[in-house]
Amino acid sequence: MKSNKTLYRSSLLGVFALLALVISGCGILTQGDSDVDPATSLRESISVSGFGEATGIPDIAVVQFAVEVEAEDIGDAIDESNRTVDSIRAMLLGMGIAETDLQSASFNVWPEDGFDRLTGQPTGVRTYHVDSTLSATLRDIDRVSEMIQTGLDAGATNIWGLTFGIDDTAALEAEARAQALQDADARAAQLAESIGVSLGEPIAVSELAGGGIVPFAAEFASIRPQGGGGGGGPPISLGELTVRVQVDVMYRVEEDGN
Repeated sequence: MKSNKTLYRSSLLGVFALLALVISGCGILTQGDSDVDPATSLRESISVSGFGEATGIPDIAVVQFAVEVEAEDIGDAIDESNRTVDSIRAMLLGMGIAETDLQSASFNVWPEDGFDRLTGQPTGVRTYHVDSTLSATLRDIDRVSEMIQTGLDAGATNIWGLTFGIDDTAALEAEARAQALQDADARAAQLAESIGVSLGEPIAVSELAGGGIVPFAAEFASIRPQGGGGGGGPPISLGELTVRVQVDVMYRVEEDGN
């Protein structure tokens, strides 16, 4: 009968033999897995970034209608704010804005304790402030001024912003993308000529994420109603919006004469 030591040595030899076969097999698979050396591929390529842009006229506008109310009773302040916001919403719906294009953007309630201006001592009077904001998206861009005036006439105390945008940017993005690829070709060709190699076909292309259109905000940050309603609304300039695209392209290159 074999001793335990003998059996232990036999087991170890078997394990080592099996490991040697596995390692050898892995080496064969690794060699045959790919004929392309990544380091060689990088040495035989040029990588550049190309940039393109396209401009378009805005076709949507987003306006923030703000209502600021203060009262000594918190319930009265909230009720007045709600009535005014409901009035603005009703008038905007009346001019044809869709319900789905109206959104409550903010609602804040905060107290303010009164202090005597001469003594600096608290007066014991607490005033409650209620600030509400209703965001409206207008798809008939020619009626921006009318929409602003409508909201002011309905009781808005501030216009906290006017932002222009383009609803569907697909066509502009395609135009900007084509320009970016042409720009990449030109940059790569110049580099290849400078270092004395022939430019080949693209072997990798990627588009930088996060591009697209940046909404344009009008020059004024806020509008407060002056006196009574009417007045025809403020003058509005639409301007243009720009879509920008960046592409990163890797080209294969060869030494001239090869």
